[in-house]
Amino acid sequence: MAADRSRPAAALAAPEGLDDAFLRDLRACYDDQDPSTAASRLQALVDSVNALKANVAFVGRRGAGVTTLIHALLGERPGLDDPQAFFQQTLEPTGQPAGHTHPTYPNVALWDFPGFQEPEKPGESMRQLGNLAKWSCLVLVVAAGSLADPHLQLLKAFKEKRKPYYVLRTKVDLDLHTAKRRFQARYNPAEALALARKGVAEALAKNGLEAKRVFLVSALDTDRYEFSQFEDLLEEEIIQLKRAHDGELEDLRAMSQKKIQELYQACATGGLAEVPTIIRSALDEPSQIRLDVAVLGEAGSGKSALLNALRGVGSGEPGAAPTGVTTTTRKATVYAYPSVPSLYLWDLPGVGAMEEDMGRLDLSRYDFFLLTASERYRQAQSQLARAISATGKRFFFVRTKVDVDVEAQPSLMEGIRGSFVDALQKDGVSSPRVFLVSSLLHNTYDLPALREALENDAPQLKREALERAIPVALSRLVRRKSKALMKDVWGKTLQSCLYCVGKPGPDVATSLIATVLAFSIELGLDEESLAQVAKATGKSAELLQAEIRCPLVKWPNPEQVLKQITKPVPFSAQMWSYVPYWGREAAGQPEISFEATYRVLVQALTEMAEDAERMLRRAYAKD
Repeated sequence: MAADRSRPAAALAAPEGLDDAFLRDLRACYDDQDPSTAASRLQALVDSVNALKANVAFVGRRGAGVTTLIHALLGERPGLDDPQAFFQQTLEPTGQPAGHTHPTYPNVALWDFPGFQEPEKPGESMRQLGNLAKWSCLVLVVAAGSLADPHLQLLKAFKEKRKPYYVLRTKVDLDLHTAKRRFQARYNPAEALALARKGVAEALAKNGLEAKRVFLVSALDTDRYEFSQFEDLLEEEIIQLKRAHDGELEDLRAMSQKKIQELYQACATGGLAEVPTIIRSALDEPSQIRLDVAVLGEAGSGKSALLNALRGVGSGEPGAAPTGVTTTTRKATVYAYPSVPSLYLWDLPGVGAMEEDMGRLDLSRYDFFLLTASERYRQAQSQLARAISATGKRFFFVRTKVDVDVEAQPSLMEGIRGSFVDALQKDGVSSPRVFLVSSLLHNTYDLPALREALENDAPQLKREALERAIPVALSRLVRRKSKALMKDVWGKTLQSCLYCVGKPGPDVATSLIATVLAFSIELGLDEESLAQVAKATGKSAELLQAEIRCPLVKWPNPEQVLKQITKPVPFSAQMWSYVPYWGREAAGQPEISFEATYRVLVQALTEMAEDAERMLRRAYAKD
């Protein structure tokens, strides 16, 4: 069959669906060759496409953020790093149910339902949704407050139909902002997030619903909280896409915005093999790496005065941290260190000796610490030293107000230093560095040495901060790249199956393998890319190659792929295949399954993305 494939190829410019005009155009290409076969195969393709369609209903009270959330899922909402994010016009509330095609999975429609009014009538949400059979799953969006009975009834109805459901607790970034202003020194983000989850989870548990289906999200900051976990589970249950969950994506602060944009640009326009080169350039230029140094200790230990002395700013001068005989620091405040670019000192509120006070500290935000004490080594310093060490980070111990103790007896200096060194070593700190300073006498005692040590160690501390951030950066970049490639899978599947309508044959498997190998180049899994990564990271290409597990990359076998994407041969055709001459015509060519082809490509890309992240993490692992 010598089919003219030029017109179908042109029609694939918009592969998101198969409309009537598109199919009429295709059928015209094949009608003069074998009308009955073309019609039946095209109809089978349409049926397969329709079978993969899924409708996801998003419902919630007005003001819960349903429309904003859907726009975030569509990739149309700016993140918090966008300076225009807070100047966008508020999205108009939905008046009628509106369907939106998922940007990555064209067979999935996200339906935005009008927000429920208060008071909400029982059964109103059911009436809006109509026949539940048409919905693949339900996403209930809630903001602050508890779940209402109509919401619970709706979730129970989906559970009875054995359909998946999710509860998204939105605007958690606003919850954290409010908690920070309210609790100030006692603020702990983990406690605030747990509180946001608690009310929803308890209401679900009391009604026999799964509390694990609650996700804390922010539509403005989709890289944080549990937005990615929700996306993964939605794909797993709607697309039947299995993936390894990577947990919450953390903040990426260590690298400069310029380098972050370089990474994102490399991800968008090139392969992931370019990423290690950019990271290496950042490690070679520590001036562009951000270093956050927290000054912490008990209230009244002289933290703010020490911070001013390190910056060479006198008390009461413009830009100085407030000091006094009573507690003056109520919230964490950041100050730029003048002589080291991208180094920032954080003045933290004083902590008490109680264990819960230590538990409220969020040490993950900082890269290095100056732990202060104005008197002897006490329980508060011991707990702080152990808490910092548990994070794998380092600190200098600073004994402040030393002038008060040694003014009369200078010989006490080494005795004071030795007592702190011994105490820190008992708490498991190897080779502690102790500085005895006076914030009033800038050029005496150990203050000049402390300033010099901080400035000399800054480049290495910055590299360590970036190295800790590399796994987070890799997770984000691989995720971005795989989602961009996933957008092509639907079109590639249609292209393969439409090609088989005109020219059935086993060469479709070879075409699919070529597509997979093209994806592997983008993800940095081919030999040339592995060599490039190996050169930038100092690891051997063989070591990186061992992290690749996707069968279609390691052992591309067209015959095996053809078996996976071919429809089962009907029994009648099997019987006819034993009849000489006529049997060959009756058996015909193998029919390619659209659904099986789509799932093979989707799962292969998912496995390759996991391989890429594992390979890159191995490249930066410390042997």
